[in-house]
Amino acid sequence: MKRLLLIIILLSLSSMLSSSPGDLIWRYKTGDDVYSSPCVSDGVVYVGSPDDYLYAINSSAGTLKWRYQTGYKVYSSPCVSDGIVYIGSDDTYLYAINCSDGTLKWKYKTDSYVWSSPCVSDGVVYVGSLDNYLYAINCSNGTLKWRYQTGLYISSSPCVSDGVVYVGSEDYYLYAINCSDGTLKWRFQTDRNIYWSSPCVSDGVVFIGSNDHNLYAINCSDGTGKWRYGTRYYIYSSPCVSDGVVYVGSCDNYLYVINCSDRTLKWRYQTGYEVSSSPCVSDGVVYVGSYDTYLYAINCSNGTLKWRYKTDSYVFSSPCVSDGIVFVGSWDTYLYAIETYEETGLEEEKSASYIPAKSFSVSPNPFTNRLSISSPSSAFIYSLTGQLIMKLDKGKHSIDTSSWREGVYIVKAGGETKRIAKINQK
Repeated sequence: MKRLLLIIILLSLSSMLSSSPGDLIWRYKTGDDVYSSPCVSDGVVYVGSPDDYLYAINSSAGTLKWRYQTGYKVYSSPCVSDGIVYIGSDDTYLYAINCSDGTLKWKYKTDSYVWSSPCVSDGVVYVGSLDNYLYAINCSNGTLKWRYQTGLYISSSPCVSDGVVYVGSEDYYLYAINCSDGTLKWRFQTDRNIYWSSPCVSDGVVFIGSNDHNLYAINCSDGTGKWRYGTRYYIYSSPCVSDGVVYVGSCDNYLYVINCSDRTLKWRYQTGYEVSSSPCVSDGVVYVGSYDTYLYAINCSNGTLKWRYKTDSYVFSSPCVSDGIVFVGSWDTYLYAIETYEETGLEEEKSASYIPAKSFSVSPNPFTNRLSISSPSSAFIYSLTGQLIMKLDKGKHSIDTSSWREGVYIVKAGGETKRIAKINQK
């Protein structure tokens, strides 16, 4: 049985050898469409599914660690803090689940579906519900600290900055609420409802999209509008700010990149259908999904396409990047792990005795406490951030890896590169 499991894992990792950006590393099948956006912590990727489950999946190998069954569909996205994963469910509960073993710590009942994704700050978890309330719940024991009533559903996810929690509501308002006591600091009215778009705060400005087709920039201090930028259709996507520009998708099929200072357009990229997914920026690349079934990787500097990966249905889920892998869900029921890593700055030292390693071997892959490497030339082991972990002379080596962190590593020798995965011993 163990041998069969290892074979399955190795098959799932076969694409990890000499892979290029945009290549599939693995995919994991859930029981229904994946609306939820993944969250990665300590080598585990968490994601919800309308099959009622929250999944915890080994991020390097794509194997199931555990799954937790809620009472109904899960559209909410998970949030991890201090060894606990928080997620909402259509059974009206917010769940706090132990990351280590998938056991329930506590659950808190609201009066309607919880589509909003939780946010944790200073020992309090904040989440919205379709019962019109924003909840502030103590992380330690699941007791209510306070709740704030808006005029309509809250499917937007909260964001906390400088003691204030921001959240959008379908009553047309963005709310700024004091974290300490749940009192209103200010509210800002848009021209239509705020549906899925969630606020993002940067340099004293909060950004949010609305179904009035606009992206808004609002001063955090007093709730006055700084500017708004009009697209051609609804904005379900949540904005993301990086290096002075804000990224946001629109249902007019475009990803927009707008200068935060003066709302001028830097560039926009047209996909084949609606962009409801929220963008994620990592190492000069912005990743975003589209209803045209693709995940896109676009150069931040000029808006040119780097690569795209096709799934078998809509990509509503928002991507997450960790250890050189971008994770995203699709309505084809799968969670995908896709390569982003590129060979940059990983140069071997060459000498007169240098022999190109047209074929070097690493085993097992994945590995636990020991790794064997055989190479006709010097070999180098790197972290995904480019840090040199170990240099090996040519020949055969047996390496004690019991103290290595679980995750993904790169082995490079003679111009050939292989991706390897360390997983914990079960």
